[in-house]
Amino acid sequence: MGNRSLKSQKATYVNEIRTTGKLRAQEFFSSVKYNIKSLENLKERIEMTNGSHFQYWEQDARLILEQNPSFKFVEWVDSLMVIRVITPLEGNEAAINMDLSDHPRNTEWRKHMKDSSTNISSWTSLYQGGSAFLVDVPVFFDGKFQGSITAGMDFTNPFNELTSSLDMYAIQVMDEKGAVFYSKNSPEKAAVPEEFVFTTTFMIDPLDQQEWTLSLMPSNLDFLAERNKSTNMIFIFGILVSILASSLIYFYQSSRKKNRRLIHANDKLKELNKSLEKERQKAEKSSLAKTEFISNMSHEIRTPLNAIIGFIEVLQLSNIQGSLQEYLSLMDISSKKLLLLVNDILEIDKIESGKATIRNDIFSPKEELQNIISIYRPSAEEKGLSIVLDTSGECDHEVVGDVGKFGQIITNILRNSLKFTDKGGIVIECHQKVRNDTVYMDFNMRDTGIGIPKNKLHSIFDRFTQIDKGKCKRHEGSGLGLYITYKLVELFEGKITVESEENVGTEFHLSLHFPLSKTKKKKGVQSSELLHYDGCQILIVDDNRVNVKVLKMTLEKLGVNADAVCNGLEAVEAIKNNSYDLVFMDVHMPSMDGFQATKEIRKFNQEIGIIGLSADVTKEAIDEAKGVGMNDYLTKPISFSKLRTHLPTYLTKVS
Repeated sequence: MGNRSLKSQKATYVNEIRTTGKLRAQEFFSSVKYNIKSLENLKERIEMTNGSHFQYWEQDARLILEQNPSFKFVEWVDSLMVIRVITPLEGNEAAINMDLSDHPRNTEWRKHMKDSSTNISSWTSLYQGGSAFLVDVPVFFDGKFQGSITAGMDFTNPFNELTSSLDMYAIQVMDEKGAVFYSKNSPEKAAVPEEFVFTTTFMIDPLDQQEWTLSLMPSNLDFLAERNKSTNMIFIFGILVSILASSLIYFYQSSRKKNRRLIHANDKLKELNKSLEKERQKAEKSSLAKTEFISNMSHEIRTPLNAIIGFIEVLQLSNIQGSLQEYLSLMDISSKKLLLLVNDILEIDKIESGKATIRNDIFSPKEELQNIISIYRPSAEEKGLSIVLDTSGECDHEVVGDVGKFGQIITNILRNSLKFTDKGGIVIECHQKVRNDTVYMDFNMRDTGIGIPKNKLHSIFDRFTQIDKGKCKRHEGSGLGLYITYKLVELFEGKITVESEENVGTEFHLSLHFPLSKTKKKKGVQSSELLHYDGCQILIVDDNRVNVKVLKMTLEKLGVNADAVCNGLEAVEAIKNNSYDLVFMDVHMPSMDGFQATKEIRKFNQEIGIIGLSADVTKEAIDEAKGVGMNDYLTKPISFSKLRTHLPTYLTKVS
């Protein structure tokens, strides 16, 4: 009878161990999948927004870390297998910019990249200390692999929570290489009879055929001997079995509820992702509409400005005397300020839309500084200010870079200093060093102006930010100059900072670097200011009568005869029937635009020079002009200086 009872107890206990082990293994596996799902959800958000969701990386990563205690860190590994971002950074600094291309797990990483599936490594020692599973979720958008979201995961905390009520059992979980990454109550499999050890495996990474092994066994090795000491223990054991079975049922039901909640959350997340995709499309349409609006407004504003500035220049060269000349000078200043504002808005649009490009000019930064200072020195002297250029250090190298954007940076800072300085002056220091065929330049621009309040210093490079504003504003301006300067410095991969003290002055620190030029720049052609082009014949093609009048009057000052037609069709016929030295071709015209007219002209005349004219200053318009056969492209307004620069290339000069 006793033996039969002992066998019955033994069979019951073995069955209890098996039931507990199966349920616990299922909960372990569900917990792992639940944690990894948060990474896969982040991948979906990044892919559905074509990478724009990266701007929320820090918030998303920290939320994942807060909600899932199994995560040690979350990082972005780019397509070259270099760690670019890691959250949290503290304690993980050693991993930033680490190249994993030679890492032992590179092979499995790339295999999952091709398969687009989530990769889970073996239990791995980390470079920054400790151990973890490395979970890689590959990310694809724009039709190619971009990198992977990688997390370091240690499942000790969630597993402890699942086994908090199982003190009577010892549990051990191993990876496919036999490394124990979780244990409870010091399991000793060798000391426990095989029939009392429940072992199961679950597939964690199907692509690599990686399986984890869970073993569950009694924590007390004398469990049978204790049961034989007293029949009361049998009764207690029965109660315990009942309680345990109830607990298991409870935990099983709880696990199912959690899974249902997870499925519901995933459905909500998918709806959110669809909503994000719609919002992204709306934002793209809005951005395109903004670009088209700015381009159209630029054209509409520049066209009348061309006439205004042109007539002012013509009148200034006439014999008008006295107060009228003063009025013309004020009109000239005002119209050019308006043109600068239009240019600033266009520059912002090009930078923020990613359309800004950098040319490769050969220039001398020192000469460019001197040229800019010579332009603004008269304005400074009118205010009683001095401008001093200090190039005591070596500053004579020629470099390769965009001289226009370099000049714009210096000009914006200098104009800002002149605007806010009423006494004293401005000192500009230039220092250069050459290392490995690269010229490193440091500029200090110091003024004795009104200074910047400390509470506004941090926002000085923001858009539309001004020191004084409101109805009592003393200094004019749009608040765009320093913002554009900051963005241009970023484009050059340079650095700009500012220090200031109210009523003392402001100092800008600018650091830039350019490749050292191995060839000398070509010297400019002879100035054409005193040269005329008597006998030269030019055709003006423009549907705007005011623009034609301005350009004709401007050319007459240089001794050039000009005919005019109002559209592309008439231009083609005029060139077939007459001999012209040069054509000024407007782009936007009825019947046939300037681009189409140029194509037609090039079919029968390859020699004649054609210069495109337009208020459209976008890179696309300039590229199209060159593509259809135009020799050059000038943006309105057309000034005397522009004509003097370009006419010598196409016309024969007469002294």
